[in-house]
Amino acid sequence: MRTRTTFSLATGTCLIGLAGPALALNIALTNDDGYSAVGIQVMKTALEAAGHRVTLAAPLTDQSGASMALDQEPLTVKKWDDNVYSVALRNNQTLGAKPSNSAYVALAIAQEGGLPADLLISGINTSANIGMSAPLSGTVGAASHAVASVLNGPVPALAIGTDEPNCDATCKRAHYEVVANFMVRFIAHLQTKPGFLASESGLLPRGVGLIVSYPATDAVAGVKIGVQSEGILQNGGKVSGEIRCTSPCSALAIGGTRTALPFLGPDYGPEVKDSDLGYYTEGYVTIVPIRPDLTAPNPLVFRSILPGFLP
Repeated sequence: MRTRTTFSLATGTCLIGLAGPALALNIALTNDDGYSAVGIQVMKTALEAAGHRVTLAAPLTDQSGASMALDQEPLTVKKWDDNVYSVALRNNQTLGAKPSNSAYVALAIAQEGGLPADLLISGINTSANIGMSAPLSGTVGAASHAVASVLNGPVPALAIGTDEPNCDATCKRAHYEVVANFMVRFIAHLQTKPGFLASESGLLPRGVGLIVSYPATDAVAGVKIGVQSEGILQNGGKVSGEIRCTSPCSALAIGGTRTALPFLGPDYGPEVKDSDLGYYTEGYVTIVPIRPDLTAPNPLVFRSILPGFLP
């Protein structure tokens, strides 16, 4: 299952396999699947084996799909092992905190010794964060908070996810180990300051994170820098459709109820150029640079709509 992949952040060509030994980094590690999930545990083992200092702090329970949500209440942090912590709500200590809160806790603990955190890693998630699923992902949400400067930051962040292969638990763990080893080599490659990163003081430009999606395949085609697709990936292909009532909700009596469900099918429409969904379905590891700033491109052009409108 181990496939040698190579990559250059500037050009997308093969260089990751050439990266030299990494200098030890102070890494905060979190996820949205929970602190005991196999992906995050395998990631921690691989990072530590490479010589990095790793602080794992993640939700006590699965918080997938939390996006960038933030608990605005006290939290309970429990230590389970050396540098392994769970994060739960103080008023409901059986419920995991949001991934974004857990990311902040991971950063806070990592920095308690007086050293700044060099990097936050969110994952390895149990599914790839492709297209329009990415904004819904707690894995991506945690990374987005880390690269923002509001709390405990800004810190460069990588959100990593992979679709699990259809096999037993031993086989799945082996796949996570492949992904984790890829990430260790990718981090070492970033430390060599490839391409435009030569002018950056940190691993990435300030306020920027990367979504890394690794396919569930033994034969990875390569690594591609892409843009977020406008589509949804399901069962290996692009789908679209609608959410609607199973029968007309407008016919309900007052107080009546009915079920609404998503109805999805294959989408054969054109795909965005260089989309992560397109590359991913072709077997590539995809990397999408992100910023938490939601401002639209060229926002000041909207000034032209205001003349003549009074509050």
